[in-house]
Amino acid sequence: MNNGTTSFPWRTQWCVPRRHSWRRLWAAAILLSAAAFGQSYKDLKFPPLPPVKIPQPETFTLPNGMKFFLLENHELPLVSGVALIRTGNLFDPSDKKGLAGLTGTILRSGGTKAKTGDDIDRDLENVAASVESSIGESSGTVGFSALKENTAAVMAIWRDLLEHPEFRQEKIDLTKTQIHSAIARRNDEPSEIASREFSSIVYGRDTPYGWEVEHADLNNIQRQDLVDFYKRYYFPANLMVGVYGDFNTAEMKRNLTELFSPWTYTQRPVPKFPPVTAKAAPGIYLAEKADVAQTFFEIGHLGGLLRDKDYPALEVAAQILGSGFTSRLMRKVRTELGYAYSIGASWSAGYDNPGVFEISGSTKSKSTAETIRVTLDELEKLRTAEVTAEELKTAKDSVLNSFVFNFDRPSKTLNRLLSYEYYGYPKDFIFQYQTAVQNVTRADVLRVAGQYFKPQNLTIVAVGNPTDFGIPLTALKVPVQKIDLTIKK
Repeated sequence: MNNGTTSFPWRTQWCVPRRHSWRRLWAAAILLSAAAFGQSYKDLKFPPLPPVKIPQPETFTLPNGMKFFLLENHELPLVSGVALIRTGNLFDPSDKKGLAGLTGTILRSGGTKAKTGDDIDRDLENVAASVESSIGESSGTVGFSALKENTAAVMAIWRDLLEHPEFRQEKIDLTKTQIHSAIARRNDEPSEIASREFSSIVYGRDTPYGWEVEHADLNNIQRQDLVDFYKRYYFPANLMVGVYGDFNTAEMKRNLTELFSPWTYTQRPVPKFPPVTAKAAPGIYLAEKADVAQTFFEIGHLGGLLRDKDYPALEVAAQILGSGFTSRLMRKVRTELGYAYSIGASWSAGYDNPGVFEISGSTKSKSTAETIRVTLDELEKLRTAEVTAEELKTAKDSVLNSFVFNFDRPSKTLNRLLSYEYYGYPKDFIFQYQTAVQNVTRADVLRVAGQYFKPQNLTIVAVGNPTDFGIPLTALKVPVQKIDLTIKK
């Protein structure tokens, strides 16, 4: 199941840089304020953004293979930490899909040999602290957050969960019941159906990147499966730890050494994650849902990697196509034609497996076919003619400005440095990326749009009520297949 994200304990996202909707709203507020005072947005002047500053965390590695990154910051009396485990739901057995995610959840809620998860909850609540665990697509995390004066006690709980989880049966049963309920309700929201089905088709329904957890998968998972999964991936040499906050580095290094040096459990090295093997699946895929007045749609195909040389130009191209109020899709589909309230495009890239090129939105049922047609027309225009100088400048400024916000706090930067280390990227990758965006030209946008945005490979997923479509989807002269939304028992 693709597109999972991992939250670090210091409340930042460990994922590809993205623009956030609140920044768009803030920009809109600025424009409205300017209009109120009789100014054009073109009259507004902004100082240059400050350069990205990279702190230098203290790093050390224990004899057992655990690597640590320590970054002091004394703004607040708080300490946060995270252990990254090289694992993920990409390692789920095909008949036990969901095993990794279940393991990541029960590792925390199941408690340790010494204390139940409920006991740990009470202990942490009494000191306003937290310890959380999860497993996503290509990583597992066990993190903590604590007031400075409670750091030692909370870190002891954190370490105990990492080394001695109990996986109590009653918590497994409870969580499986909750997941069963979520599976039963997964067709309730049309937008979620569109996103899920698009991902499954693009990545391949029979691959770890595209398959869905079914009731039978959960029924196949037993407690011993969780124990075995934990034992395979949770060992010191397969962990990387970052600690951030109000502490003395030398003292923290001593404490971590004392905590984790006795942990000497070993396993054979973890293999590489499986490659993406999906092939293009062009066509229209229709999920019929009679109880909706809108059609939710996803259009796109496989994307690329962050380290691809053309990723910066592709991100700029996608920005021009469909990101923000000034994008071509927003101007045409929403402002000019009034077909959709929101529509957007992105070229997402993964650290070690391809992301997706994706155009998503919703429209009135009656205008479904026409909205898709206009969207495809705008994509073709981007592929066949140079963008304007103003479009290029606006897009580059937006990408670069958003980029800076990913590093406006030392904790975010440490987060990113851990990601680069985890996935094998160079430490100066952020500067390489920033320079590459600055150097994107109009010719670059035309070249990458023509080379990478492939109309012949587009998967189009629509979720709506076809009886209300003003024009049938077959009018687009693209093969239409129905999606079976039946939930397997």
